[in-house]
Formats: sequence, structure tokens, C-alpha cells
Amino acid sequence: MPNMGSSSRKRPVQRMNSARRQLEIVNAAFDCIAVSGHLSLSTTELAYKVGISQPAIFRHFRSKQQLHRAILEEANLRVIDELKLLISRSEMWSDPANLIQDVVAQMGGSFERSPGVWLTLICQRSIAAEAEMPADEHDGRSHKCAISQLTYTLERLFTAAKDKGQVDDHLDPHDVSNIILSILFGMGQIWLNSERNFDLQHRLDIALKGVLAGYHFLPDQPSGAIPISAIA
Repeated sequence: MPNMGSSSRKRPVQRMNSARRQLEIVNAAFDCIAVSGHLSLSTTELAYKVGISQPAIFRHFRSKQQLHRAILEEANLRVIDELKLLISRSEMWSDPANLIQDVVAQMGGSFERSPGVWLTLICQRSIAAEAEMPADEHDGRSHKCAISQLTYTLERLFTAAKDKGQVDDHLDPHDVSNIILSILFGMGQIWLNSERNFDLQHRLDIALKGVLAGYHFLPDQPSGAIPISAIA
């Protein structure tokens, strides 16, 4: 009887939701990516970080490709959810230039909190190739990749800011959105490479103000600016 009771008590632990364990593994992968700065995941290191055996990873993911797919989808979903939450307050659209600053500040804060997620997005094409899927493939949850969604949102906001006369009328919304993303990714990587020894959000704010004024701040030279027209 004691043995029966013992085994019956183990069943709920055994059944500890595979989805929950998968998320735990994906979160550990983001931590590993943030530390190593690249996407070459060692399943041995990953298993050690989660506190399970290496074969256990493949009880939750059929292959390394499926693991990479899960990492990519989760990274996109998290950033898209953050972005949607921020822009869902329609009253903020009355001041699109300020909302652009809020979006960039939020994304910069997200980079600081979850660098592994952002490094995954930056290397999206590489990891998609590892997962044997198109870089822009999506599931029913994420609709689009986060970079596409962010680009589209910044374009819309910049167009609205132009219509309100808040920014230089000669600037192209598509070019500006790509420049802002380049600055976010570039400064984020410099922040990581310099062991996070500067205020990323402050640097992004300075650079963004330059962009909105018609200048582009180079990510590796935040104090220097050149006109956007010179690099368009």
C-alpha cells in the first residue's frame, strides 16, 4: 500500500505540463544566448541550466530544429505582445512623435531586461535556417515577426507625426523606421559588448531625438551625428 500511495503522488509531478517545461527550457536558452552572445546552443549546457538531463530536452522537443523554432517563436511573441500593449491606448496616438519615443524607450528597456530575446530577433534569419523554416514564418499566435511589426508601427507613427508637422516633412517613414531599428540593434549590441556599462535607454533617447530632428546618430558613435540625407 505505501508503494501505491507513493506512485500515485508522483503522477502529478510527472505530468508537470510539458508546455511549462518547454517554456522553462526556452527561457534557459535565452539566458545562454545573452551570456554567449551567439545562437550556437549546447544542449548539454542548456540541460545543466534547467537542471535536467540532456536526453530530457528531447522528450520535450523532438529535435534541435524544433527547439530553435520554439525559441524563435517565443522571442517574436514576447516583443509583439509588449508592443501591442504599449500602442493599444488610442489616446497616445494624438501625439505620435512622443509615442515613437515611448516605443523606442520600451524596446530599449526590453533589450536590457531580455537581451537573449533580442539577440534571437537580431539573428532571426540564422536561427530560422537552423530550424529549417522561413525567417518570416509565423504561427497563429504571433501573426508576423516582431521586427516586421515594429517596422510597420514606427512607419505608421512617423507618418502620423509628419501629418501633424512634428517632424521634418522631407524624411521618409520607411527609411526612418529602418534607421531607428538599426540604432536600437546596434546600440543594444554595443551595450552588451561593453559589459552593460552605460545607460542604454538614455543613449537611445539622444539618438532618437537626432533622428526626429533629421539627423542619424551612428550606433558606435552616439555623440556624433550626420544628416539622414547623407546616408539615404
